Amino acid sequence: MQSVEKYAIEIFQKNLIYFQENHPSIYKKIDILNQAIANQAYKEKYSLEFINGYFDVLEISSNNYLYNEDSNKHAKKLTNQINFKKSDGVIESFYKQNITQKQVDFYDEKVPVDGPLYAAAKILHYTNNVKTNNDNMKTIDKFIFSGVGLGLHILPIQLKINASYLFIIENNLELFRLSLFTTDYNILSKGPELFFSIMNTEAEFRASFEEFFIKAYNYNHYLKYINFPGNTNDDIKKIQSYIVSAQFLSFPYSSELKELLKAPEYLIQGYPFVDFSKIHKNSPLADKPILLVASGPSLGNNIQWLKENKDKFIIIAVLSSIKTLHKHNIKPTILIHLDAGPRSPRWVKDIDVDTFLNETIVLLSSVVTRKLIDSFNKKNTYCFETASNYKIDFNTLTAPSVGESSYAVSLLLGSKSLYLLGLDLALDPETNLTHSKEHHDSRELVNNSSDIHDNYMKLNDSMVKIKGNFLSDIFTLPVYQTSISGFNSFTKRYLTDNQKVYNLNNGAFLEGTIPLHVENLDTNGFKTLDKKSLFNEINLFLNNISENKLNTKDIKNLNEQLCEAKRLAKYVEDFTLNVNTSNYSLYMQSFYTLSSELINIKKEEKLNINIVLYSYLVYVTGHIFNLFNTKDLKNVKRHMKKINKIFTEQIMKILDLYITTMEVYVEFAEVESKKD
Repeated sequence: MQSVEKYAIEIFQKNLIYFQENHPSIYKKIDILNQAIANQAYKEKYSLEFINGYFDVLEISSNNYLYNEDSNKHAKKLTNQINFKKSDGVIESFYKQNITQKQVDFYDEKVPVDGPLYAAAKILHYTNNVKTNNDNMKTIDKFIFSGVGLGLHILPIQLKINASYLFIIENNLELFRLSLFTTDYNILSKGPELFFSIMNTEAEFRASFEEFFIKAYNYNHYLKYINFPGNTNDDIKKIQSYIVSAQFLSFPYSSELKELLKAPEYLIQGYPFVDFSKIHKNSPLADKPILLVASGPSLGNNIQWLKENKDKFIIIAVLSSIKTLHKHNIKPTILIHLDAGPRSPRWVKDIDVDTFLNETIVLLSSVVTRKLIDSFNKKNTYCFETASNYKIDFNTLTAPSVGESSYAVSLLLGSKSLYLLGLDLALDPETNLTHSKEHHDSRELVNNSSDIHDNYMKLNDSMVKIKGNFLSDIFTLPVYQTSISGFNSFTKRYLTDNQKVYNLNNGAFLEGTIPLHVENLDTNGFKTLDKKSLFNEINLFLNNISENKLNTKDIKNLNEQLCEAKRLAKYVEDFTLNVNTSNYSLYMQSFYTLSSELINIKKEEKLNINIVLYSYLVYVTGHIFNLFNTKDLKNVKRHMKKINKIFTEQIMKILDLYITTMEVYVEFAEVESKKD
């Protein structure tokens, strides 16, 4: 017995050294718990027991054992459950799309960028027709352990699968600490790279998973996992929601490319672009209460309050809320929109824009459609960049949706007292409505939170439980989770100590905000604002912090972007002439070299085309590697030649379109600059 105790303590000490050197944040948590136990400040809930030749964990309060059987045999049973099937124990990180030949032919033409299939349809069609979901993998490259117990199953499973990357999750720190006596994580780390989420907050858990997910992203098509018996599926469901709301799916390469191609157009046509590189403390908005209005359910639920108090706030509204505001004759001071989609003009359909918005500043992303921007008076219209950086000193407000970018704009315009209404980023807790009733896409969802849909969640349909603003928890959608992350990111970047943000919504908890019910907001002391005077002040102020052309520095940057695209086009052309497709190992080495070149891995500051191509690689390479990771795949050489041909053609399709468009912009900008 003494030798067993000595052995356990030795492993524990080795593990402490390992975590201190390699995962200091986890070590700190363990060290704090160790000290609390030693000082009797923390009463242990579990006890590590050695019974009949095996370890078990006793829950002291219930006198129940975690394993209640030989834990070594238990580990063997879990190991035997693991197989290499693509259809069993996997999280899928892709949209299931049955690509038809008709779609391939459509996207094979030189059509405008139209969704993520633009340069992916041919690859997806080919890979889908070669492999099936019932195939076995040759290798399991990434594996997730959801729940650790004593960790006795982790090493045996790793010996079986020989994965390159492991993600280990344990939400109970005391249990994880006990695993340090029985599982040598240092030995485990000699093979795979280890990623941990140990007693993490929601934000920390997501960050830990995303670090694991983006590493060697080409292996992400199927993520194998095992749930420790007794664990719920909650962590796996969270991971599914993170994947489906990941940028490469929710804002894919095609959206980035489309924005890059569109962004300079309005600048060249003389629309003023606002400088959002700093917080404008001298803004006319700084000392006034600002109400940011979005189109979530709380807008409709509090519309009467808004009607009564509309003249006491500067109202910054997202365009999708305009139908509701118009219906109740509430005129926004600033109107903001991001979406490049062709359906955007529907928001102002049947509204007399010249009359209703005659004293409204319109602030648009530089990628909105021509039809939408032409709906507004050019004298009151300003632009800002959301994906590109052609006005290189003006800042790019990248955001999943307009609500978060409007929040960032409000902070950057110096708002000291900001109130959020309709920015729920969650479903209405009573009706499960997604938006206020006037929103075109408003719908009521049926609770499906207990389901896992074919190993893959749905961006706009799957319900996920998160922390609420007023309620302890509330349901949201994966697409809203992306927006919540975007909002929290802007809070970290722009919210200062002298700015207060009040969340009036019965929706999601948002970092940095103060929950406040509208009935508890005393507006009696608020002054009635002179909206016309404010409109003129804000218009003048925005003119002073805007530019309506490309300067010398911007034109130089535009030329650098174009030169990089031309360099890559030449590199891809040379690659197609010299690549070896007769040997899989050699081809994969060349493929990795090409991928590194496309994203310009040597350069810390990526250019626009590198960012687009990185997003493209994340989108398609999982499909390619999944094909070649099929056990007993026949005709490998033929598949390599075909995939190489398709892949390089699609890369050139992106590059050719980018180069052709940028050449026009550069030529025009240089001509205009000579006129000054």
